[in-house]
Amino acid sequence: MTAVASRGAASKQTAGSAPAEPDDLLGRYRQVRGSTDALTAPLSPEDQTVQTMPDVSPTKWHRAHTSWFFETFVLGPHLAGYSRFHPAYAYLFNSYYEAAGPRYTRARRGCVSRPGCAEISDYRAHVDEAMARLIASGPAPEATWLTELGLHHEQQHQELLLMDIKHVLSSSPLDPAYAPAVRPAAPAAPAADGVTRAEHGPPGWIAHDGGVVEVGHQGPGFAFDNEGPAHQVLLQPFTVA
Repeated sequence: MTAVASRGAASKQTAGSAPAEPDDLLGRYRQVRGSTDALTAPLSPEDQTVQTMPDVSPTKWHRAHTSWFFETFVLGPHLAGYSRFHPAYAYLFNSYYEAAGPRYTRARRGCVSRPGCAEISDYRAHVDEAMARLIASGPAPEATWLTELGLHHEQQHQELLLMDIKHVLSSSPLDPAYAPAVRPAAPAAPAADGVTRAEHGPPGWIAHDGGVVEVGHQGPGFAFDNEGPAHQVLLQPFTVA
């Protein structure tokens, strides 16, 4: 566990929560990994290589880094005989995990043209095949928890991937769109809690009456360490666009 950075190192599931069954965990693993593939499907290899500022990472880097996480923290320690896909990937696709070794500077990730997107797809497939074998074997509780942590980590990177590619595409003089726009439906009516949720409505203002509300994680499910404990806060009335 010492190799996992502090963000998430204290985010262990509540004591006593039941570990996921292998079939359930494998299904969830495939769903999360498949979602990453679906998010990158509209993008060309050229789209996935560009870095438009130091705070943006190339799409292919996100795809590789999330695979590196499973390779480094799950497969290496917990799958006997696991063979790393490429010895240089530990350096290229580490982010800030100092205990896992040195890493390539973040601001220059867009300068790395190789490996290309096809090689990254092969890397993901290599990791996915090994993870399927590990999960099917009924891994130890620590490996199960690390797999769950890795899935939440990948979902974080799905959000980052979308933010980053929007910046990349917005920097093009051709003004490309990530995906076709969807015409919104009519706004929803105010709910019992006073919040008007225009889930599919046109742009506008959403009002909240304020008051004492409870925020934060509680219960036996997964949470990162900065999501708890649950506590009450006072909100002034507000609107948000």
